[in-house]
Amino acid sequence: MKERIISETIHQIQQKGFKFTISDLARQLAVSKGTIYEHFSSKDELIAEIINRIIFQITEKGKQIIENEELDLLEKIKQILIYIPEEFELMDVRLLSDLKRYHYDQWIKLDQFLNEEWSMVLLLMEKGIEDGTIKRIHLPLFVELYLGAINQIYNPKFLVKHQFSMGEMLQSIMEILLHGISNKK
Repeated sequence: MKERIISETIHQIQQKGFKFTISDLARQLAVSKGTIYEHFSSKDELIAEIINRIIFQITEKGKQIIENEELDLLEKIKQILIYIPEEFELMDVRLLSDLKRYHYDQWIKLDQFLNEEWSMVLLLMEKGIEDGTIKRIHLPLFVELYLGAINQIYNPKFLVKHQFSMGEMLQSIMEILLHGISNKK
């Protein structure tokens, strides 16, 4: 039942954002609110479980990408930085600003993870600098550019003008950061 609740919660987030209620969830699952509360003490706890799963999935996928010998170094970096768990790939980026507004503690947890878990990417980039695949750049500046781009795109003013899925947004950011804006090959 716990997995059904989580699955339907993700569906509700996809449909309504974070504004859904436990009553909405119970109605869709055809169970009582009490049944949901047997597994999760609050909506916040349910959202926390989903954020924990996202973080776990991103970490595990990063390890798989690094171990994939069929990918070259740049492709590994790109795939790690654009990975989003499948259930969230097509979601509207505005959901992240809703997460920040309605479940601030979970936003902080996700934001800290995204800001602090750079060890895999930095190791790959250092290797790329050593072997000449990547230009000698100031790696902390690259990290700040990536995070700055993402944070700017989460800005509600930007979101009103542009409609991106999370996957499209990350693909575009990485294309610009890894290859620039030049058509030169």
